[in-house]
Amino acid sequence: MSTASGLEAALTAFEDPTAKARDLLRLHRAWAHTHEVPAGARGVVARSWLRQSPEGDKISTPISDHALLARRERSRLLGSVVPILKDRLLPLAQEAGNELVVSDDEGYPLWMFGPSPIRRRSDGLGFVEGARWREGDVGTNSLGTAMEERRPVQIFGPEHAREDQHAWVCTSAPILDRRARVPLGVVTLSGAFRTAHPHTLMLVTMAVREAVDTLTGQHERDLRRVARASEPYAGSGRFVVVDPHGWVARAEGYGVGERVWVPSLHEGTLWVPEMGQVRAERISGGWVLAEADAAPAHVEVVLRPSPRVLVTTAGSTVEIALSERHAEIVALLAQHPAGLDTAALMALLDGATTPVTIRVEMSRLRKRLGGLVDSRPYRLTARATVRADAG
Repeated sequence: MSTASGLEAALTAFEDPTAKARDLLRLHRAWAHTHEVPAGARGVVARSWLRQSPEGDKISTPISDHALLARRERSRLLGSVVPILKDRLLPLAQEAGNELVVSDDEGYPLWMFGPSPIRRRSDGLGFVEGARWREGDVGTNSLGTAMEERRPVQIFGPEHAREDQHAWVCTSAPILDRRARVPLGVVTLSGAFRTAHPHTLMLVTMAVREAVDTLTGQHERDLRRVARASEPYAGSGRFVVVDPHGWVARAEGYGVGERVWVPSLHEGTLWVPEMGQVRAERISGGWVLAEADAAPAHVEVVLRPSPRVLVTTAGSTVEIALSERHAEIVALLAQHPAGLDTAALMALLDGATTPVTIRVEMSRLRKRLGGLVDSRPYRLTARATVRADAG
């Protein structure tokens, strides 16, 4: 059942869970027998079944207690919102005979709460702290499928790949970390399929949204702290202050957005798209990227199979992905070191029909390459070579 919010519950409030399970069991048996997804499977389930084979019961072996503690330590940001999730969801879970599970970015359950009877049944499935539950580990399940789909998912009864999970309903939603723009973890409510309700999907989703809002607030406070730590650099020229993921806390003299793409940061000189060559210095909670005198740079244009440029300067190399059109333009500029004006580029580029088209593309390219492309005429500011393929 799809809702106005775009969420797709596994069944409606008026469906009989037992009858629903019987219907789904027929679909599961057809998939197991033919290895083809039958008509009638929900879209999210069909995609999950297509990603795997129905053969065999997959079991995930838990990691050691020491490794589990290490994962909790590296997931401190996720752990900071566990109290919120418990407050919002654990009373519901206990009332419904469900368990609350919070897993990390790789699918390892790190925290599990709920009534003892459901926890014991969960233990019998191998769904325990430290046992990874990605689709590749145990087949279709809401935790693993939510990670694959990057959206809230409810998996009911025989929609699970493993038959020993057919008596369960599980509802999961990923926590998407604004800082790194990757899933930070997944929140799951699971229990007997007779407890299934479409509202559970919305409740889990809303709890996760509140957790994400809390993390966003923490991030904004962290950026303010990084900005304050950069005060000694005020008045020292052009610079940008970023956190470890490139989110901008402060900018002086550079027109950048809320985030800049930065390579693997290290002390010293490096090339940053949109900014050009900078000197990176570590400060508390982040980095200062200060304008640096341009050292000789070399540009290598790779046209296929993945168009990109490799910029090498001061002993470090940065790889910048490009569109095919932008890679074609850079290759032309590399072949014409004296430069090309708009008319010349129009003559050399297939499909370039107007000067405006050229100017728009060059504006985007110059922003992408941060000082590597000059204008009037358009030309590269560094030595360049062209490689047709990566072989």
